[in-house]
Amino acid sequence: MVKNKKGFFQEYKEEIFNWSFAITTILVVIIFYRNIWLTNFLVLLIAIIGLFHWKSKRTLVTFILGSIFGVLAEMLCIQYGVWEYSFTNFYNVPIWLFFVWGNASAFLYQTAKLIKERKLK
Repeated sequence: MVKNKKGFFQEYKEEIFNWSFAITTILVVIIFYRNIWLTNFLVLLIAIIGLFHWKSKRTLVTFILGSIFGVLAEMLCIQYGVWEYSFTNFYNVPIWLFFVWGNASAFLYQTAKLIKERKLK
């Protein structure tokens, strides 16, 4: 880690953003899961902030595909009795789950991209 004009942790600001994005998503769900609409709004807000920050079409596509396939997998598991949610409003899943799966997908994609970039340096 080299100190530069912009600050000591400038080199790691993307990692800090990515982890803050993931942890905030998790905390919002843990704290507000009983209020589906508030959780939905807050997780969507986090998603929008992340997507604007990354400004990547691939991240957007990853977010959308992760949202769709993640929730479809959840719906199948719920259908077969693997687990269930106590507060739901869309085919036995809460709507915020779409955004949580999307956020998880975007986080994993961006983190993998950072790891790849670090190994190439």
